[in-house]
Amino acid sequence: MDTKIVKKKSKLKFVSIIIASALAVSVFGWYFLNQKKTYNVKSEDITIDEVTNGKFEDMLMVTAQTQSLNSSLVNVLEGGAVKEIFAEDGQMLTKGQPIARVYNPNTEFNYLNQETGIMQQISQMRSSLLELKNQEFSQDKELLQSQNDYNTALQTFNLQKRLYDAEIGKKTDYDIALQNLNYQKDRKRIVEKGASNEKTSRNAQFAAINNSINQMEKSLNILRSNKNNFLIMSPASGRLSSFNISLGQNLTSGESIGKIDLMGGYKLVAKVDEYYINKLTTGIKGTLDNNGKEYEVIITKILPEVKDGQFSVELNFIDAKISTLKIGMTFGVKLKLSADTQSMMIPKGNFYKDTNGKWIFVVKNNKAEKRNISLGRENPLYYEVVSGLKQGESVITSDYSELKKYELLDIQK
Repeated sequence: MDTKIVKKKSKLKFVSIIIASALAVSVFGWYFLNQKKTYNVKSEDITIDEVTNGKFEDMLMVTAQTQSLNSSLVNVLEGGAVKEIFAEDGQMLTKGQPIARVYNPNTEFNYLNQETGIMQQISQMRSSLLELKNQEFSQDKELLQSQNDYNTALQTFNLQKRLYDAEIGKKTDYDIALQNLNYQKDRKRIVEKGASNEKTSRNAQFAAINNSINQMEKSLNILRSNKNNFLIMSPASGRLSSFNISLGQNLTSGESIGKIDLMGGYKLVAKVDEYYINKLTTGIKGTLDNNGKEYEVIITKILPEVKDGQFSVELNFIDAKISTLKIGMTFGVKLKLSADTQSMMIPKGNFYKDTNGKWIFVVKNNKAEKRNISLGRENPLYYEVVSGLKQGESVITSDYSELKKYELLDIQK
């Protein structure tokens, strides 16, 4: 009996040990899972900046280049290899002045075949016209003959009638003359009716064939003028720019090989990061500095096509413009996106590319802890802080590529 009690106590003790062990493992696991990942970082490897409160200037700095206010593209009308070049970049040209000539034997052979085909069709149509005119001539002869035969029959009838009435002529001669007159009268009526119908039909055919010939001749003239498309000419008078082609270079139809600056004034064209594509609108004003003097400009056009992460905007001078402007000059332009506001700010840094402004490391003593934040507007120097930070706090603004997988940093001096 005592042995059974001892065994029962031993079993209870064993179960208690197992439960205690499981509880210890659970507590340890919970502690381990809730431990923040810590990384040791040297103070000289990071940049620490302070959260400040001040006037936030909502502006954007861009580099703009002067271009002609108005220009006309020089496009290739007919593709081919460059055979001759008659002008050079920067040269002043008049409208219609040759710039270059291209050559395409296949296209020229097609032109010749088309020209031959059109000329053959015109020749066939003119033959049809000649045939219709011959039919008209034959019809006129038949009309003339029927009229003449009727007149002869009428004269013969009148003569026989007079003789018969005077009881000199024979009745049979009178009857024959009357019968012939009626025949020639009916024949003349039928011939005239047929001639009228045929004339209406012929006139319609004449009009259709002449219209077709006119269309064919227009097509032939266009085709012949298209041969001149091998010659690339200046579309307007002005200065040739962005022109750089070489002999033997293959050009495609519709390709732009330069432009003609019309020299009627200047505009500024700037490349802007695609981040601002929804922030910029026409009418936004800005300033640029030239030799210590400030000039006002305004966005007049936005070209929304994004290429290599950038889009283009066009700006014009508002009042005075630089008297020494030349095409190709570059200026730094400050665009005012909205009115200045009193805001909390942090300096811009490489941390943004890894966090997208959603979180940041906040420094306190020798520790830095990950904290969720919200950033608003930005300018070339600062991000505007919407929430998550307080004035006077310190944050790490340098690159986070080695830090982003950690939640807690140990900053070592």
